[in-house]
Amino acid sequence: MGNGDPVRLAIVGAGRMGRTHLRALSGSRDVQVTAVVEPVSAVRDELTATGLRTYATLDELIEAGGVDAALVAAPTDLHVDLVRRIAAAGLPILCEKPCGLRPEDGAEAMRAAEDAGVVLQIGYWRRFVPELVRLREQLMGGRFGDLSLISCWQWDAQPPAPSFRRRSGGLVLDMGVHEFDQIRWLTGQELEEVHALPAAATSDEPVAGDPESVALLARLSAGAVATVSLGRRFPHGDCCWIELMGTADYARSLFIWGEDGIGVFHDALVAQADAFAATLRGEPQRGATGDDGLRAIEAADRAMHSLAAVASR
Repeated sequence: MGNGDPVRLAIVGAGRMGRTHLRALSGSRDVQVTAVVEPVSAVRDELTATGLRTYATLDELIEAGGVDAALVAAPTDLHVDLVRRIAAAGLPILCEKPCGLRPEDGAEAMRAAEDAGVVLQIGYWRRFVPELVRLREQLMGGRFGDLSLISCWQWDAQPPAPSFRRRSGGLVLDMGVHEFDQIRWLTGQELEEVHALPAAATSDEPVAGDPESVALLARLSAGAVATVSLGRRFPHGDCCWIELMGTADYARSLFIWGEDGIGVFHDALVAQADAFAATLRGEPQRGATGDDGLRAIEAADRAMHSLAAVASR
C-alpha cells in the first residue's frame, strides 16, 4: 500500500451492515473494497457479478492475499474469533461495534490486536458526525460550563428479525453501546453506576428477555448524570438525538432523523473508514480504539445486570 494508494479493504460478512458499508464506501477515495467474505453462495454470486472477489471463508481470503485490511461486519457473536484470526494474519481491523458480547470478549480482541501489532478500530461512527464533532468541541471549550446532564435517545423504526436479536446480545448491548461510547467521547467522563428499567413485557414480545424499550440512568466520573432511551418502534423512522445541559448553556441535536439521517449515517461511515486508512498511513488514531470498545461493553454489561435484577424481583 503506497501513501497515495487507497487501502484495499475486505469486508467480512455481507449481511445488512456489510451491504451498508459496501454502498457507503463506494464514495471513499481512501478506501477501496476489493473482496468480501460471505458464507451464503447466492450472495457471493451476486457480489462477484459486481467485480468483487468473494470467498466463502476467512481462511480463503487470507490465503489469497491482495488486501491491506479487513472490516468485520459479521454477527456480533463471531466478532472476537474473526478479530483474533485476522490479527494473526497481520491485517489491521475495523470491527463493527460492539466487538464481542461480554467484557472479556472486548479485552480478548484488544489483546489479539496488540500482540499482533495491528490497528484495531471499533465502528463507532458517531465520532465522525460533523454536528456531534462541533458539540464536542464546544463542550470541551467551556460553552456549557459544568455539565449537569447529557441525555441520549436512539429509537429504530421497527425491530430487527428475532434471529438477529438472538445473536446481537439484545437491545442494551446492540444499541446501547453506541450511546455509551458517545457519552464517553463527548464528555471525557467515564460511566460509573449504570441502572436500567425495561418497558413492561408484552404477550407478543419477539425474544424473551429482550425488551422493546429501555431507560438507562448513569452517573459519570466528574459528577454529571446521563440518561439513555432505547427503543425499537418509532413512527418517525430510525432516529437518534441528544441534549446537553450545563451551568452555562443548553443544546439539543436531532443528528439522525428519519430519511434525512441516512445521508448523515453514510457520510460518517465514509469518514470513519477514511480515518482508519489515515491511521494505517501513520497518522494518530481518531476512531474508537479497542479500549474504547471495551469500556462501552463494560457499561452495557452493568446495565444488563441491572435489567436482570429488575426481572428477578
